[in-house]
Amino acid sequence: MGRLDRGKEAFDQVYGDGAADRFLERRAGLGEDLARFGLEFNFGDVNARPGIDLATRELLTLATLIGLGGADPQLAGHTRAALRLGVRPARLAELVIHCVQFVGFPRAINAMAVLRDTLEECGVDVSQNDPPIPEVD
Repeated sequence: MGRLDRGKEAFDQVYGDGAADRFLERRAGLGEDLARFGLEFNFGDVNARPGIDLATRELLTLATLIGLGGADPQLAGHTRAALRLGVRPARLAELVIHCVQFVGFPRAINAMAVLRDTLEECGVDVSQNDPPIPEVD
């Protein structure tokens, strides 16, 4: 299996059947090569490796994005992926709280806002302390 096929398979495991093809289609033309590179490297080479389960990989990715700051669309996408992989909303909130000691309040507050908005879009009642995991496509 080639890198792109391996990457598409790994991407679909995280985001759902057919997600990789939709990802590539939305970026056809300008941006197509960058999207393919992302699937090949990020998912075909890195995420497809053994040793860390996909839910843990998503938590690590979220922590990294929170630390980077300014990656709100990616933070939202990986929040949806974490939900799809069974990570509870309260655990995602705890991840943001844990990161504050390393990244500071501005980045943590911004990340919590993205997290809450994304959870609400996915049907999560963010007024609860430990809301259930919704079905996410």
